Amino acid sequence: MNKNMIKNMNKNMKKNMKRNIFLSCLMACIIGLSSCEDILTVDSARYVTVDDNTLTSPNDSVASILGLLRNLQDVAERYVLFGEMRADLLDVTEYTSAAIRQLSDFTVDPTGEYADPRDYYTIINNCNYFISRTSGENHVLANENAVARSIRAWTYMQIAFNWGKAYYFTEPILSVKDEEKNFPAYTIPQLIDALITDLEPFAEADYPNFGTIYEFSSTNLFFPIKVLLGDLYLWRGGSVDDYEKAANYYVEYIDHGRSMTNVYTPVIQWTYDNFIQQNFETSYPQNNNWTGYTYANNSNYELITAVQMATEAENGKITQLWQKIEQYRISEVANTLWDDQIYVLRQPTSTGYTNYYTMGDCRKLGNNYTEGSYASRILNGVTVRFRMVRKMFNMEHFMLYRMVLIHLRYAEAVNRAGKPHTAFAVLKYGLNSLTLADNTRIPQEELADAKPYITIFNDAKYLQTNTIGVHARGCGDAEYNPFYYIGWNGWDTTLETLSDTIQWVEEAICTELALETSFEGNRYQDLMRMAMRRNDPSFLAKRVAAKHGTDEARIYNLLLDTKNWFLPEPAR
Repeated sequence: MNKNMIKNMNKNMKKNMKRNIFLSCLMACIIGLSSCEDILTVDSARYVTVDDNTLTSPNDSVASILGLLRNLQDVAERYVLFGEMRADLLDVTEYTSAAIRQLSDFTVDPTGEYADPRDYYTIINNCNYFISRTSGENHVLANENAVARSIRAWTYMQIAFNWGKAYYFTEPILSVKDEEKNFPAYTIPQLIDALITDLEPFAEADYPNFGTIYEFSSTNLFFPIKVLLGDLYLWRGGSVDDYEKAANYYVEYIDHGRSMTNVYTPVIQWTYDNFIQQNFETSYPQNNNWTGYTYANNSNYELITAVQMATEAENGKITQLWQKIEQYRISEVANTLWDDQIYVLRQPTSTGYTNYYTMGDCRKLGNNYTEGSYASRILNGVTVRFRMVRKMFNMEHFMLYRMVLIHLRYAEAVNRAGKPHTAFAVLKYGLNSLTLADNTRIPQEELADAKPYITIFNDAKYLQTNTIGVHARGCGDAEYNPFYYIGWNGWDTTLETLSDTIQWVEEAICTELALETSFEGNRYQDLMRMAMRRNDPSFLAKRVAAKHGTDEARIYNLLLDTKNWFLPEPAR
């Protein structure tokens, strides 16, 4: 679709979706938010009738789905701010606004913008409307119905993970009488069960293809149901069976969701010349095709799902995040994590190979602009220069899923399914037939049951070039790092039981998620999920508190109580 076609589509959407206008009105005119009734309160003066509106044609399909995708623009920026400012990798500056600082300090004002979930419930209500009119056996828009269910599920997950509960309703609120119903407040476990039940029948849905919408393929604007189901089972984690289901859903998407032909893993690397010159402090890695794959753009073959923001106000919402770049900085926790990694270069010689070592993960440099590259702002009448967080300065659109994130969550699931060496191989080696056949990498007893979610990597399409270990993206030839192995924490750690090994590998995965996917919006939820699984609030509390300096003790003690993990109930 070109721009003129989309503008015409927007006009048609406004016309064809007039029946939907009331849905946003109902949610937007909420006057108080301290209870279910308040959150779903409708101003009867804004009520619009919707008799005899059906959705039966392709035009209905495109207009409706584009409308739902437009709704996601209203919450996309918050995905990053909620997921990063409350975690350990992104920190405040002296120029941070009060509202963003409150996110970081866990002091969000119940009357403030970040306590208000109305935009999320608007998305859900619009999804409910579309789903209610496209459900039924053999409906012509059954695949579009699945798209709407996936958007609804992801939105519900964000409400629950940010507020600790979600008011659950699956029928559209069309009238004052509807909003007066008493909708149940689901806890995170209750919501996960409900969403699994809702999505699982649609796991094999064949999503529609609307072509190119501005810069993106429409398929990169949708949520793959198998990825969502993988996440839901990973969060539920009530048994080995849950983790195996998560691993199966992830690997089915990995195997069928992307062609592996001519695919090479993005890396950022030092060269041999850097080791000869020892100029690591003053140079920048010349081999860098990694940074570009951490942005949402149409040339990123790792991109799975993005929220495409508008570039012109008439076409939707334009992100303001990059304009707030002076309000956040990389935390010392993140810098220390990158600095503490060992980088390995395996260099061929006339007689074999020589390993060269230095300290530091190159992904730190990939997340920063080079020394001497500064942004300027006039703040309080003074020109201020500061280093920028590269990912956030280039965040024109918002990337919610990319392929490496699915590989890391797959590793998290496989580890908890009782196969920690297989999970660690995802980090150090990559899964392929060579890795699976090497008993020094994965003990064969861990593979004896021939689980399909592992044996699938014996397929010849998984090569050393396209399945290298995730750690190697920023740490060179990580498979040859003699200090990167299960049990090494700067010293040998005794791991007496399988449970000990699983815990150690999970911490390594947690670290790798930070090294690789920092500032993309996932971090706080990753920490929550692992802490909840362990029934150990200190797992989250100690990591988040570590960035707070003199306030570390207060934040640590505050977060030992899981009630304080979540945003406050909005005030009336």
